[in-house]
Amino acid sequence: MIYFILFYEFFKIGMFSFGGGLAMLPLMQNVVFKYSWLTEQQFLDIIAISQVTPGPIAINTATFVGHQVAGIPGAITATLSSALPSFLVILIVASLFDKIRTNSKKEFFFKAVKPVTLALITFAGIIIAKPTFLVNDYSQSIKALFIFLIVFLGIKYIKINPIIILLTSSFLGIFLF
Repeated sequence: MIYFILFYEFFKIGMFSFGGGLAMLPLMQNVVFKYSWLTEQQFLDIIAISQVTPGPIAINTATFVGHQVAGIPGAITATLSSALPSFLVILIVASLFDKIRTNSKKEFFFKAVKPVTLALITFAGIIIAKPTFLVNDYSQSIKALFIFLIVFLGIKYIKINPIIILLTSSFLGIFLF
């Protein structure tokens, strides 16, 4: 029964989230907490690991959640079911590409999806930021804010390579926390 629930829930997430992996995180969080599969800290840890491992964050997160819930078969079920909707949509779009490309109504779809995507990604940021910055340990909040500001400024103004940022942040996390 757990495999059916994993398949159903992650298929829904894959089918109804637009905007990539970060936009899927709020939907995943709802499912994970609905079934009490993980604690908030475990979910945040999985998100962090998913961001620094190769591959799409949504697929990585689904894999880790599935593994936590039902081992390797659960990881396979969650991974495949979250990727399957995208695969099916791409097949349909590819087969109808010439008709869709000239359809004037497609612009309305994109205009409606953009704010939804922005809201989901913003909510994903809040999911991650809240337990990172709003903790009881004041020194931990200051350290996290310091790392955030250095990374933000490094990417925005100095144009540091994101790979360097990820590696440096990982080491800072090890030594500062």
